[in-house]
Amino acid sequence: MNPTLSASAATTELGALVAANSRVAPVLERFGLDYCCHGHQTLGEAAHQQGVAVEDVLRAIETAGAPSAGERDLDTWQDLGALAEHIVNTHHHYVREICPTLRAWLDKLVARHGDRHQELAKIRQTFMAVSDEMAAHMIKEENILFPYVAELAGAKRTGTRLPGSPFGTVVNPIRVMEDDHQVVGGLVEEIRRLTGDYQPPADGCTTYQLCFAELQRFEADLHRHVHLENNILFPGAVELEQTLA
Repeated sequence: MNPTLSASAATTELGALVAANSRVAPVLERFGLDYCCHGHQTLGEAAHQQGVAVEDVLRAIETAGAPSAGERDLDTWQDLGALAEHIVNTHHHYVREICPTLRAWLDKLVARHGDRHQELAKIRQTFMAVSDEMAAHMIKEENILFPYVAELAGAKRTGTRLPGSPFGTVVNPIRVMEDDHQVVGGLVEEIRRLTGDYQPPADGCTTYQLCFAELQRFEADLHRHVHLENNILFPGAVELEQTLA
């Protein structure tokens, strides 16, 4: 193991590790380390909390290798307006497309398998809460926060004055969005627990398998989505607003 990597990465925040190299994200997920909602934890702190050896995580990070040019482009956005647009077109679009399908699958599973697998009712209830939270959250971002971030980015490009806002500093809506992320993150963790890490039972039908696989994909997409906001877009917006002021 590279001793320089070992010394620096163990004391680096999880969000910063993923921001520097997107290939670190699946490594951290494999070890149960939350780089999005808890991205301010250092690798050492998170590993200790999860009861995993930090040396094992570091070896896996080293094996993951360096990001390609395209991957680096995704993690080093210079135009925050473009990043916000990417989040809407990629992650918000995915959530809006998949939530009705997942809700329908869960309704079907509860109706057909709920007697034998009583946890399905709780999984459905929890995912409905996730779906409702995300719908409201995305509207707030698209109607309030993201347009202001786009204005900040435009002011930087044109060298114009700081745009006005109805909420004072951008820190205020960001705090609300981060609180929403914590709520949704906790609900998704509960779904992971209830599904046994998304493992369908031996008597699970094709819908069962598809649903649990898509719930796992939903969690992975949420982690990426929240990472881009919490660890890149939001701190970038705060810094840009302060610079323009």
